[in-house]
Amino acid sequence: IREAGGVGGRRPFFVSRVCGRRIMWRCKTHARIVTRSRIPSVETLAPHKGGSCLADVYKHAPAVATSVTACRRSTASAARAPANLPEQARVVVVGGGIIGCSVAYHLALQGWKDVVLLERNKLTSGTTWHAAGLVCTFGSLSETSTEFRKYTKNLYKRLEAETGLSTGFKACGFIELATEVDRLEEYRRVAAANRKFGVDVHEIGPHEIKELFPLCHTEDVLRGFYVPDDGRVNPVDAAMAIARGARIHGAQIFEDIPVTGVTRRDGRVTGVTTNQGPVAAEYVVNCTGMWARQFGALAGVTVPNQAAEHYYMITEDMPDVQSHWPIIEDPASHTYIRPERGGLLVGLFEPVAAAWNV
Repeated sequence: IREAGGVGGRRPFFVSRVCGRRIMWRCKTHARIVTRSRIPSVETLAPHKGGSCLADVYKHAPAVATSVTACRRSTASAARAPANLPEQARVVVVGGGIIGCSVAYHLALQGWKDVVLLERNKLTSGTTWHAAGLVCTFGSLSETSTEFRKYTKNLYKRLEAETGLSTGFKACGFIELATEVDRLEEYRRVAAANRKFGVDVHEIGPHEIKELFPLCHTEDVLRGFYVPDDGRVNPVDAAMAIARGARIHGAQIFEDIPVTGVTRRDGRVTGVTTNQGPVAAEYVVNCTGMWARQFGALAGVTVPNQAAEHYYMITEDMPDVQSHWPIIEDPASHTYIRPERGGLLVGLFEPVAAAWNV
């Protein structure tokens, strides 16, 4: 297994040990140890750089690749569009990830029927397809942010009935670990606010955490904050369900139509140019994700957005792992862990990450 993260010798995150009975990962002096399960080997995927590591996922994670391919076949109608690109629309949404699909869906849902979404490749082919899929309402002191989180979770629950496509939502639960006194104080304050906002947060001890996630090392854990009905979603399935909902409500979605420029007049956007010709619009919505800064520059707008490398790894099957286990998030070690394909997915967030495409 190779080290993950950093450039020029800066590697604050790394997987430090894989042996017969444990897997350990560290960030500086912090560690979260998973014990009691033999791991034959570990696959480390390429850094997240848009769609550039798609081949690696197809090579290293055939189950994921098969799921994506099957989803594309079964939900092709979600992205099917009329043969001719319209010359004008009220709104042009640029980017066919889950955010772009959601913008098109909610505008159409509110009665904005003249909405066109343009995706340069295929829906979800940017960064959506390799998202972690965590759906968590815990964590914000903002009531507005918490209401957005609650709405999103309910949306993923109801979309299948509306569109006929499952989002893959699974209410497996979510646990935020507090391993330091300061974090414990902070999370108790957050939990109190979240309860006021209608989130079902429970403060639990190390023993209860161990019961819910038996492979979690809890000797240094002070408390955990558990939301039983938070969980995870399949990002590709969710985006495809939202896309179908957008079409049902009147939006048009076009794949393989790269936007090459933004037209302006008198300091205001008037549309976009594409490889299929121009599209005039009253509004252009930038939903290009990690490319938002570059796309904004086409309209003379500075978008303060910089993508950074992020690593995750997926283990092979581990007999002790159960798919119903909750998501574990350990901010002290900048780590999240959840079951994946019979093994574990471990996400690592670097405090000093390598910037992408500067």
